[in-house]
This record gives sequence, C-alpha cells and structure tokens, in this order.
Amino acid sequence: MSKSLLANSAIVILNGLTHTHAIVGGQKITGKIQIRNESDKPARVLVYKQDLIAKCGLGNNYVDSASLPFSLSPYLKTTVDEKLLAGNEEYVLYYNIEVPLETLKDGSYWTLLMVEAADPVKEQQPNGMNINSVVRYAVQIIGDYGQVDSPKLSFEDINITNANDTLKVLNMRIKNEGIFTTSTKVILELYNQLGEKVKVIEAIRRRIYPTSCGEFEIVLKQLPKGKYDGIIIADNSKDLFGANVSIEID
Repeated sequence: MSKSLLANSAIVILNGLTHTHAIVGGQKITGKIQIRNESDKPARVLVYKQDLIAKCGLGNNYVDSASLPFSLSPYLKTTVDEKLLAGNEEYVLYYNIEVPLETLKDGSYWTLLMVEAADPVKEQQPNGMNINSVVRYAVQIIGDYGQVDSPKLSFEDINITNANDTLKVLNMRIKNEGIFTTSTKVILELYNQLGEKVKVIEAIRRRIYPTSCGEFEIVLKQLPKGKYDGIIIADNSKDLFGANVSIEID
C-alpha cells in the first residue's frame, strides 16, 4: 500500500498490524484493533478474514479463510463485520479466539483480519487521470499453541542485483524451518581486505511464518570502491544464524 494512499485514507489502525497471543485449549482470549476515522465525514468499515500463504520464492497470497492446516480462522470471531464510523470517531474492534479442548498440534496458527474502507480513495495521476483505490489493512492475528521454541533459520538464496548503474542491493531469502513464527532481524557486517570492520547495515525486520520464507534486502550505499567480505546474521531474538558473502563495489 503506497504512503500517499495511506496519507489520503480516512481510516487508520492505531495499535499495529500484528497481534500475537498464547492460546490454550478451552480458554477464550480477547484482543482488540483500534480504528480511527480521521475524516470529518462518516466512513464505513468492512471487516473480514483471509488466510496468508507465504511460499518460498512465490511471494505472499491471500486466500479464503480456514483453507490452511494451521489457520486460526475457525477459532477467531469478531464482534462486527461492518461498522459506520462518525467523523473523527475512534472505534475498538474486539475479537475472540476460542480453541476447543481437544489437543491441537504445537505451533503457530494465524489468519488475517482485513479492515477495509468501503469508500474508495481518489488519487490524481500526473497525467490528470483519477483512479479510485481501496484502502485495506491486513492485520495479522497469530496464536501460539504449546511451548514456543525459536525456530531454526536457513539461507535459501543470496544474490546481489544492480538497482541502477551505481547502486547494488544484497537480496536474501531466509526460510523458517520451525513450527512457530519468528520476527527476524538481519544484519550485514562488512570487512575490508585488511579484516577491518567498515560498516554494519540492518535490513527491515520481517516476520517469517513456519516453512515459509522472508525476503530481505540491504542497499549497499556509501561504500568506497573495492572488495569486501560480508557476514550476514539472521537474529530470531534467541539464536543467531550466519552466512558469508563476497561483495565488490566498482
């Protein structure tokens, strides 16, 4: 979703797009999503569920709820599926997660609560054309069942591409080998030919779902010409996983 589109949207989410809960059989858990209408005019909001598939190398896909083995959708209920917000109104959308008493397999269960502004946002293009765009937030709802264990991470692919004639980008595909989701931080340490550390660059933190991959990139900018040895570190907040890479800036 573009920043300009979000800036023009009347509907905003106030308390983040990821909500994680520990779930237990036979217990009900309540969570909330805080929504605000930043317009002076009334705005109608639609709420519905979808599942997220994040296959390695194929990107993310949204599918109908309850279609995945570890879908949280069957256990997730919302208080409303449509709401008309008055101008400048804040609204708390409550949801309940209720897992049956029978034992589930340990691991993370997840689904998406889609919060959609029913009225499209009009954007004027440089050529003068007007485009109607729908603003839709995908709020990740995650339930961890059983004793959470930080998963093993593996590097599926590492490559360097040219963003333009002078700028290179380090691309990494990292796979979650475990059964729980992980919020992963990736850091690149660069060393010159004398073995001196010359730069540390951090990628945007991303969540990786079980058996799925996260795509990370680091822009290699403000580096003098030359050859560098790099160490890539993937951090799941408990364990560190590393890989080596050679980089040449010309």
